[in-house]
Amino acid sequence: MTNSSFHPAIKLAQEYIESNLSNKITMSDLRGFTGYSERSLQLLFKNQFNMTPFEYIKEQRLLRAYELITVHKQNKKTTQIALDVGFKHLGRFSVNFKKRFGI
Repeated sequence: MTNSSFHPAIKLAQEYIESNLSNKITMSDLRGFTGYSERSLQLLFKNQFNMTPFEYIKEQRLLRAYELITVHKQNKKTTQIALDVGFKHLGRFSVNFKKRFGI
């Protein structure tokens, strides 16, 4: 499914998430940026991606971390990359990264 077929609220939420991945993102932030209620956003994400907005955010952070680790594996510490993509708890990052990518 292409991004152009996404609901307008999903497109706005994705834009906000992409721009703020390294920051804490709350439902209130998404609500304010999209103009849609938290419940509407939760339902839209569930229908579009079969995950909650927070699961989606975590997935985007993990994907970005994987990309950065692949590109900067010699130049940048994994700890710094985890922090750069918004993981504040390094143990949680490690567990989630291994679960998602098997490494």
